[in-house]
Amino acid sequence: MTIGGTVTVSGCFTKEKFIAGRTLREIEKILGFHSGRLAQGMTVIALEQLPAQNQFDLVGYSNVATHRHQAPGGLDLEKLKAEARASWRTSGFERVVKVLSAIPHDRDMAPDVQYPPGQGAPQWISRVPLMGKVVGVVNQYPDGRYVAAGAAGRP
Repeated sequence: MTIGGTVTVSGCFTKEKFIAGRTLREIEKILGFHSGRLAQGMTVIALEQLPAQNQFDLVGYSNVATHRHQAPGGLDLEKLKAEARASWRTSGFERVVKVLSAIPHDRDMAPDVQYPPGQGAPQWISRVPLMGKVVGVVNQYPDGRYVAAGAAGRP
């Protein structure tokens, strides 16, 4: 994938501010990927199309993997989804992004090993494919650093 290219993505997404300026190893820890998951690099996709409220689910924070997430009782989940969605942007500080690891999900690896507790970045999961633009590609593991678009001369 090349910077500026348009792609369709689905699955978990978060806000760029939680990975901006971080190394690949730090991003693994933040998002709850096993050590080495980003060893072959990652691509960051900025969503150009935000999902409607009925097109995504809350999955909490990365300190609880999506396969362990349980919706809390007694809360108005639709209100929480509306509040989350209202905070999303397609540009700037609150931009939402999808992190694509060059190493795909491993069906043979135990989920608790593959997705250990992360450091608590908010995450949501799309139920539909969404259009996005490639805004970063980082390959230098473990110390390659993701520089958010607009910083250091990036578009």
